[in-house]
Amino acid sequence: MQDAAAQSVPPIPVGDWDVQVAIIGGGPGGEDCARDLADHGLKVAMINNAPLPGGECLWRGCIPSKAWRHAADLMRDRARDPDKGVVGTHRPRLDWATLEAHRKNVLRTRGELALKADKSIKIDVRQGFASFLDPHSLKIVAPDGSESTLSFGAAVIATGAPPFVPPIPGAWESIRTGGVLTSDTIWNLPSPPRRLGIIGGGVIGVEMAQIVRDFGGEVLMLEARERILAELEEEIARHLYDVLKNEFPIVTGARIEEITGQPDSMRVKYSDADGNPGECLCDYVLMATGKRPNTAKLNLEAAGVELDGATIKTDPQCRTSAPHIFAVGDVIGGYMLAHTAAAQGRVAARSLLGHAAEYRPDLDCGVTFSRPQAGFVGLSLAQAKARGLDAVEAKMPMSIDAKAMIALETHGMIKLVADKADGRILGVHLLADHTDTLIGAAVMMVAGRLTLSQVAEAIFPHPTQTEMFGDLARRLLARLRRTNRG
Repeated sequence: MQDAAAQSVPPIPVGDWDVQVAIIGGGPGGEDCARDLADHGLKVAMINNAPLPGGECLWRGCIPSKAWRHAADLMRDRARDPDKGVVGTHRPRLDWATLEAHRKNVLRTRGELALKADKSIKIDVRQGFASFLDPHSLKIVAPDGSESTLSFGAAVIATGAPPFVPPIPGAWESIRTGGVLTSDTIWNLPSPPRRLGIIGGGVIGVEMAQIVRDFGGEVLMLEARERILAELEEEIARHLYDVLKNEFPIVTGARIEEITGQPDSMRVKYSDADGNPGECLCDYVLMATGKRPNTAKLNLEAAGVELDGATIKTDPQCRTSAPHIFAVGDVIGGYMLAHTAAAQGRVAARSLLGHAAEYRPDLDCGVTFSRPQAGFVGLSLAQAKARGLDAVEAKMPMSIDAKAMIALETHGMIKLVADKADGRILGVHLLADHTDTLIGAAVMMVAGRLTLSQVAEAIFPHPTQTEMFGDLARRLLARLRRTNRG
């Protein structure tokens, strides 16, 4: 997010509205937008379809999955204890009931804290389903079925996107019986699955596959494309694939023919890239085939809001085809990530406050919570070159880092992408066991438009893995000097 050169967005239309801004959705995008506007004294209503805010991220995505991932990490890490001289700890057992109680407590606590914070700054939080009646009014259906209307000067749509279920024979029937799970429904499991079939090799599929394996289950992953993790930089994805294929079988180029069975006894028929038939027998099937917005019930036509396929069409300021209506988060496509939605929500707020702001996908970032963890900030070398930049990259394996050696966490690498012309760092790509902590420094490098020289001259503490950023910058500067001399 940064000030744009374009002219500031006009202020919120003046009128005798119930609220100045109505926000549909209480996830990260809607909530960040509402808080920024309320902090500036605007009268804001946030309509959320659940008792507590947080959206998919808090209740069905980022936070619950990381609670499971944390427990899985503890179990995984204990397996290497004997190699470090610690004995008697390498066979941990999972207490599912305790883990689930802890997970649910974290979710409720965070939801209650968020609601309390929203109300403390006078956001009018309403529970219900909202749809447009016209360009300046909403119909809100409360949980008890009662209806009310709300007029507004401007609106922000932040309704997210549900899991996408492809048209596979038997898929929807098995969702209704509970044999096929999605990222929304996997949280209802009575116990960790002993055998899980996963359709889809993206971030959600990979994270869940390793969690189930670490909990002691068997996994088969089926991916329709030629490689898994198409969202990641290619070399990072390839190295992570090499790790994963040693933990569970992965079939790429798979075509799913049919899903049948009942919970605890499911069958997936498929063929591989060569047309050879296969069969997966499992307790459950996880449909991890991405997300797709569903705006059918919003009545967007009444507000003059246009779609681009399934997503709402927006400009870099997150403004829709209706000048006073904005949209943020998964509903507009692109990176369907919580922090992306939050950043877009803040962009929409700044625009509504009369400031020029825009969302910059080339500054965005993400972490896949696999082991090792994959992460990206900014552009890859291929993306930079596709934009016409004369870019160069350097990479360093984790295996040469002292802390990685000590912890026996030597899989992976860090890659740094820079512009030859001015040395500006365009992107950082990581595969490391602690990418979630390393990536913060990388975000500041890219967002702050730091140069190789600035990072090379920075003093990083020893021994930490952040030292690798300085080493990479110096290595790349040396290479560029040699090239210029030649």
